[in-house]
Amino acid sequence: MYQKHQTLDELWNIVDELNQKHFPENSLKPILGNGKMFRPKIMFVFINPTRANISSDQNWQGPRFPFIGTKPVWRIFHRAGMFNDELIGEINNSKSWSLEFTGKVLNFLKSKSFYLTNIVKWTGSDAALPNSEKIKLFLPILKREIEIVQPQYIVTFGLIPFENMTNQKIKLVDYYFEIMENRKLRFFDIDYNGFKTKIIPCYFPVGRGDPKKAVEILKMIDSL
Repeated sequence: MYQKHQTLDELWNIVDELNQKHFPENSLKPILGNGKMFRPKIMFVFINPTRANISSDQNWQGPRFPFIGTKPVWRIFHRAGMFNDELIGEINNSKSWSLEFTGKVLNFLKSKSFYLTNIVKWTGSDAALPNSEKIKLFLPILKREIEIVQPQYIVTFGLIPFENMTNQKIKLVDYYFEIMENRKLRFFDIDYNGFKTKIIPCYFPVGRGDPKKAVEILKMIDSL
């Protein structure tokens, strides 16, 4: 599915069409993937965005990617050694993000060879998890996105992305204690239409997840 779409821009047009068709009452814009758009070292896959992301506003004129205008996830990346000291200082001290600052963060992600996206490209008003229908609707988009972007590694935050992308079930706590004991990451291979890459499961870094364990796993990933 979506194999005829060769670019991310073409894929984002489909995302907009799906949102207009299935969720016409939702005025929040979907949040797209962004960062280094071809062969990044790491693609980070989150679950679904909320209106806390200021780029979900219809009037936003800049790029749209996960966690624009928020603070907690960027603090986790910083604690893991993956985020710039100056930028996290600006985030901690700011009340909102300007288009200029959003561009600075995006350029930093590109410089680190990072790409951020969500499994569900539909924006909710709260942090409720997406239902199975939304996951089924948007999972083929993510798979095609992965084929186009071609990341070396994928980090899945929470079990929803991991289980749906791999068709495998794990207990994150068991995985966590295994890699901490061995001091070595264990990868899960996927093959989407001939593109092969490796998935690393991680705790969701905020909210219902486990920030401390997420930081420890991310520190191991940063040393790849």
